[in-house]
Amino acid sequence: MLEPITADITDQAAAYLAELRTLLEEQGLHARILTQPGRLPRLRVINPDCTTLCEVVTAAPLSGEWSLWWSWAEQITGVGDMTAAVERIGHVLTPAAHQPA
Repeated sequence: MLEPITADITDQAAAYLAELRTLLEEQGLHARILTQPGRLPRLRVINPDCTTLCEVVTAAPLSGEWSLWWSWAEQITGVGDMTAAVERIGHVLTPAAHQPA
């Protein structure tokens, strides 16, 4: 069961997303934290070389464990492995023609 959205959860989610944003921007992706009252913050990530490739990522706890999540509610990784998260998000936002064989 999902935990209620409190100010502490919102603040923690924003902190994780800010860390992820910094790492993604270091890899050349554009990222912006989106906020809306009553909702968890979200991170919109865009490939500036192909702006149709974009994704919205959230950070949320499930049973006390924090993870990063795709917009389709699939876990990317736990927040303790930001390097893997950056690699996976970068892979999804890379055009197929540029993927390694």
